[in-house]
Amino acid sequence: MAVIDETFELTYEEEPGRAIRGVVSKPAGVREKAAPTVLILHGFKGFMDWGFFPLLARGLAETGFVAVRFNASGSGVGADGVDFSDLGAFERDTFSRQLEDVERVHQHLLSGEVGGVDPKRIGMVGHSRGGGVALLHAAQHPVQALVTWAAIDSVIRFEDATVERWRKDGFLDIPNGRTGQIMRMGRAMLEDVEQNEEALDILGAAKKIEAPTLLLHGSADEAVDPAAAERIREVMQNVGHEIEPDAGHTFGATHPLGKVGPELEWLLARTLGHLLTHLT
Repeated sequence: MAVIDETFELTYEEEPGRAIRGVVSKPAGVREKAAPTVLILHGFKGFMDWGFFPLLARGLAETGFVAVRFNASGSGVGADGVDFSDLGAFERDTFSRQLEDVERVHQHLLSGEVGGVDPKRIGMVGHSRGGGVALLHAAQHPVQALVTWAAIDSVIRFEDATVERWRKDGFLDIPNGRTGQIMRMGRAMLEDVEQNEEALDILGAAKKIEAPTLLLHGSADEAVDPAAAERIREVMQNVGHEIEPDAGHTFGATHPLGKVGPELEWLLARTLGHLLTHLT
């Protein structure tokens, strides 16, 4: 099936320079009929074209879905969609701002401005931190299906000593192993987590979700303990939970994407199967 890619940009009138940039992948001719739509969320130090995301989007579109992926306004990725050229935006980022971005994109889909979207059949796929954000969003905004890949189960991700140094210095520097850049998180992220504990409670949000959910994780995940998926599963009602033996945090994917190995094939097949079951 032929696939059409359309770009979009959403801005914040009250905050000049803040922008969400994304791509809508859809089957050719979809404007003539509303199609199930999937919103794709990247994780920490991720972006919409990292590794497996374009492959996922194209596979969904070829199967008849509208696939929407985007760079969060605080991702640090600039207008070219590839390079971390806006590290100031990364430093200003917070979980609450990420949720604002997801809501802005979701409302954009519901507005009818994106042709071919069925507003009654919207699903989400989120990787790592994007999985946690997807759970937070789905608890407040109706979606019809949800898949998480190696999702975090808490926004508290650092040891006490690191947090204290972060509080003292006013920032926390994180190296990007792929690009060699130092990516700075500002005090706003720390304050957001501490001041909005209830609103950012991922496990509390998961309890409220009614949409059929599939939690996928790798047993050898080096970034998010597979036990996180079990903790999420324990509080949810309509949920499936699968662990792929020996799979790491990115399920064998790299950037740029090279060979598609068995772990990634498993991930994509389980994801597509869940979305086909519950959105079509």
